[in-house]
Amino acid sequence: MRARVAVIVAALCVGATMLVAAPATAHEDDVPTKQVRIVDLNLLHGVFCPQETNGCQSPDRVALLMQQLEDAECPEIVGLQEINTNLAMLIDKALPKTCDGHYEVVFSKKPATLDTERVLTTLPVKSTKVQKLTGAFRTASRAVLRSPIGPLVLVVTHQDGDPEDKPPSPPCERTCPPVCRGKVDGLACQTVLASELADDAGGPKAIRVLMGDFNFTATNRRYQMLIDDGWTDAYLAAGNPECDPATGAGCTGGRIDDAVEALKDPSAKNSERIDFIFVKSGQNCPVQFDSPDDANSNGLGTALFGDEAATDGPGGMVWTSDHTGVSADISCGA
Repeated sequence: MRARVAVIVAALCVGATMLVAAPATAHEDDVPTKQVRIVDLNLLHGVFCPQETNGCQSPDRVALLMQQLEDAECPEIVGLQEINTNLAMLIDKALPKTCDGHYEVVFSKKPATLDTERVLTTLPVKSTKVQKLTGAFRTASRAVLRSPIGPLVLVVTHQDGDPEDKPPSPPCERTCPPVCRGKVDGLACQTVLASELADDAGGPKAIRVLMGDFNFTATNRRYQMLIDDGWTDAYLAAGNPECDPATGAGCTGGRIDDAVEALKDPSAKNSERIDFIFVKSGQNCPVQFDSPDDANSNGLGTALFGDEAATDGPGGMVWTSDHTGVSADISCGA
């Protein structure tokens, strides 16, 4: 494990820009029989919205999310961030009426902060673990699952970003775990710890998924660190275009997060791609991704999720959040 982490840290320190070959994309004439469909979304806790809006109409935004999950034929894994007590209560109330009540809630305890991770899944759960990250506020939450394509280790996280126009802070010493001391700063250590949490479970046969709101873009050193450590950006591997800030296409973050009017505005666009689903193949499962247009017709492709403005949404809602979600449909290739 230490050797692996050393590779991560070395790549970070030298600012490596090596590119890796992406896994194959599934085509319509080669439809796999077993897949796992995944959705990642920062749902927006809404605590900075005006009090009279109830978290920017949290009940309506949760209802819209549930509609979107049913429209996508109930993906097997849904990873959420920014879940506070109010959102947790609303989700728990909505789930029995969503997808025939088949979702199990992982990390179902009452949120201790306004920003926790929560997983909804139809798959059997073998174990869970929550890891505190540097800074004492952020966490990474791991669920080991049994899936149709083999054991699957899922880590969902919400991390602090760092300014991309400034050099990184000096390596952390006393405030960081040993794996990061003297090697990376505290912000990068959040990414190292989340990646290590995924790598440290499941064994060699496990498929690994690391996803969430990372608050950095694909040009950031921490993104490249993950790529150099063998993680694949599912969105790009499936052939999607990089975010275009001018049009908002391919972007996941940037909408106003404290005004309900922005969540009701079909023209409100995002301007950066900071939400990711990273994947590592298992020993017996070289991962491949369904195409963005859902070539295997199972309700979900590998693309953005909820990126089209809703019409007639609950309470007039157009967007579930200031973020746009990300989806991945993964299977085992030859």
